[in-house]
Amino acid sequence: MSRIAGWVLLVLALVVSYRPAEAAQAKKTQAQKTRVAVLRPEGRQADALRRVLTQEFGKKGRGREVLPAKKVDAQVKRIRGGPKTDAQRQALAKKLGADVLILASVKGTKRWDVEVRAYSGKDGTLLAEEHWDVRTNRAFPDVRRELEPKLGAALKAGPEQRLPPAAVTPPTPVSEPEVAPPTPIAAAPHPAVVKPPPPTMKKEEPLVEPEPKAAGLRNLDGPILEALLSGQGLFRRFNFSGSNANALPDYSLNSAAAASFSVSYFPLSHFTDGMVHNLGIVARGSRALGLSTRLPDGSEYGTTAQLLEGGLRLRLPLPWLEVSVGALYGTHSFAVELPPESTFAMPDVDYRFAHVELGLRKALTERWAIAARVGYQHVLSGGELSSDDYLPKLSGSGLDGELAVEFALTRILGLRLGGELRSYSFTADAAEGAPVFAGGAKDLYFSGQLGVYLRL
Repeated sequence: MSRIAGWVLLVLALVVSYRPAEAAQAKKTQAQKTRVAVLRPEGRQADALRRVLTQEFGKKGRGREVLPAKKVDAQVKRIRGGPKTDAQRQALAKKLGADVLILASVKGTKRWDVEVRAYSGKDGTLLAEEHWDVRTNRAFPDVRRELEPKLGAALKAGPEQRLPPAAVTPPTPVSEPEVAPPTPIAAAPHPAVVKPPPPTMKKEEPLVEPEPKAAGLRNLDGPILEALLSGQGLFRRFNFSGSNANALPDYSLNSAAAASFSVSYFPLSHFTDGMVHNLGIVARGSRALGLSTRLPDGSEYGTTAQLLEGGLRLRLPLPWLEVSVGALYGTHSFAVELPPESTFAMPDVDYRFAHVELGLRKALTERWAIAARVGYQHVLSGGELSSDDYLPKLSGSGLDGELAVEFALTRILGLRLGGELRSYSFTADAAEGAPVFAGGAKDLYFSGQLGVYLRL
């Protein structure tokens, strides 16, 4: 009986001694895990990319522990603009107790440019970085598949960098030679593995830091070429004014189809980065398609209506608004092909004018923008309207305005919807008491536009 009791006591002793050892082993394994902090990436797909990084880095069996996102974000908010220097990354890692910091970005619209960088939690230096040019897919299959093979090895250095401060401190007392026997502790600090990254990565870091801001500032220069091709719905109202106005015919065009174009080119952008590279040339025009005029007697005649103007444009791209001013010369004509024997007293117009304008463009979001333009025309001649048969000593001016909304389909291609109004006013500077055909005239045009624009 006493022998059985002895065996029972021996088994109990073994079980009791095994449990603490097992718990100690588990604690040791947990302590050796690489603590990874995944910061919120830059870009519109930040949350989707962060989810992929967290899942891949935190998979079981890889010896890592990914810190909670809320804990990481709370510490990052205290750093204005996020950690950008080695010292800031080192301080952030110390507060989080992280061995490795993961910073990432995703940019682009048609294809996504993904960049992932791993920084050391010990000194904030760059351990490794990788780039992917992938198709738009919120699951990031290419990144998910290649993340571990490309960056996994760099993350293994994390815990080894964390151990030396705790393990190496005991050897500091030099006066005690008897401490030499614990040679295993001296062998544990294997920081020789951590040595390769610092010298090489210090040189690469300056290239990583400035890249996001450099790209952002360059975008303020604006595109070198802007082109717009659109279809129009055209309307016109023409009438005489003065004492004889009631006896003279008016002209009303309720609807007509037209095509228009607009091109702005900044050639100096190829040669200089100074203010002068924002000086460019601009050309615009429109022409009615299949237009005809029906007279009161029921007869129809072909009609042409077109606008052409060109000149210089200077733009001033600001961070929140683009302003531009232009100086142009143009012609605007509207003619009905009446036979010589016709008695219909409606003059053909062919305005020649000098045009100054002010333009504004505001980007509301990454895809939506609004544009506006106002201008003044000093009319130099009016074609048949300024002949001896109508208003021989004619003086006139014009005002125009445009308002449009733009939607970007890609980085360079988009849709534009808007409307444009042009109004001309003329007076006959006849001598006192001289017979006049009319005191003046007004000519009003309105067009609605839908087109496709290109920016390069």
